[in-house]
Amino acid sequence: FTVMSSPLMVSISGVRGIVGASLRPDVIVQYVAAFGHVQKRHSVEKPVIVLGRDSRVSGPWIEKIVQGVLLAQGYDVLSVGIVPTPTVQLMVIQHKAVGGVIVTSSHNPVQWNGLKFVDNDGLFLGPDWCEKMFALAGDASKLDFPHHDSSRAAPVLMEHATAIDEHINAILALPYIKPEAVEAKKYKVCLDAINGAGGVCMTRLLERFGCTVVGMNTEPSGIFSHEPEPLPENLKSLCERVKAEKADFGIAVDPDVDRCVVIDENGTPIGEEYTLAIAVKFMLGHVGKRGAVVKNLSSSRCLDDIAAEYNCQVYATKVGEIHVAKGMLEHKSVIGGEGNGGVMLPDIHIGRDAPVAAALILQQLALFGGKMSELKASLPQWEIVKLKTPVLGLNADYAIEEITKEWSAKGARVNTQDGVRIDGDDFWVHMRKSNTEPIVRVIGEAHSTERAKQICQEFMDKIQTLGKA
Repeated sequence: FTVMSSPLMVSISGVRGIVGASLRPDVIVQYVAAFGHVQKRHSVEKPVIVLGRDSRVSGPWIEKIVQGVLLAQGYDVLSVGIVPTPTVQLMVIQHKAVGGVIVTSSHNPVQWNGLKFVDNDGLFLGPDWCEKMFALAGDASKLDFPHHDSSRAAPVLMEHATAIDEHINAILALPYIKPEAVEAKKYKVCLDAINGAGGVCMTRLLERFGCTVVGMNTEPSGIFSHEPEPLPENLKSLCERVKAEKADFGIAVDPDVDRCVVIDENGTPIGEEYTLAIAVKFMLGHVGKRGAVVKNLSSSRCLDDIAAEYNCQVYATKVGEIHVAKGMLEHKSVIGGEGNGGVMLPDIHIGRDAPVAAALILQQLALFGGKMSELKASLPQWEIVKLKTPVLGLNADYAIEEITKEWSAKGARVNTQDGVRIDGDDFWVHMRKSNTEPIVRVIGEAHSTERAKQICQEFMDKIQTLGKA
């Protein structure tokens, strides 16, 4: 549901709201208690839930509320502090926890915060259990808090300071990760961690590969130095720094470190779609894996072209990490992810993971032997454009339905599993309402930026005209 003046976004991506308006202590209690309730289905003697957060300034008090609710429900809480979202997912698996909670609203602006919920398999809570959890959150009478008695030990809050190192060590333990091959290149890397949760983790990881790291915004203060989504328009200072430092490349992550974006040696963003493309090239090419690649419907056709080189099939799912994760399990995928810089590698855990993305990119660049701009140029070339417009005052569902009818009648390839995606021979466009913000997205791709812009703008104009009709 959405409160029009101040939205609480509730979806398979968790709960996100504006702190003090739609995200208040009572709202946090409701949703965390509902999550604790549904996780009771994993009946174990001493159930543990892992709790981590990004660096947002509202994080400390929200973290304390989450701890209190979970302890009141009889859970031991393994508190890992300020860490990447994928670190929490990995800790759930490694510590055999019944679930995880991450206090974050990912790439949303600074006034937002939220909650992401992880199941006992390290994946985000699936759509069916999300539905049950959201229903319970709206009906507090159904939530149970056990009576503690002297026959049972009181639940314990455990501080766990080594989660980041455990995550890095798990990446370096992968058989095809060879830090010595990267060390020989002596890369100089500019890192923009936007004062989120990634400064410590990404710096340590890059240094383990022998890189000289020029850190920008690496303090986890939560006071973001620019808009937090790692898009080219928000990364101008990183691009300038790469040029000024004569660095080999730059890396930007979002506040909760599940997205990784690369800037080439000329200070030019290679495009967030190419993070996953380079990772897929490495896994299918150098590592020699064969099997399905899974992406979401808004991801580049570059991935299809790379997979076709190795006779591998690509499957597309609805947008949202859990949908991609379920698709990866279903198709026994060797790699997958989302085109927003999110790489998902089943050999470690099925979740978008910027440290994993950086490790795969470092390995591929070292093997390639050239510059980052040349590595990008060696891959199939597609140009993507991403537009968005507020959903307020717009009947987006009707507009998308009308566009779907029109293009189906034209005989185009139309996919309606998440909004609508229309595929032509040399372009595609995807229109959908966001799970995480009160907006409609129009994403399109063609072989030139001009053509992609023109296609996206035509469809955006159509949505705005039809939606206001």
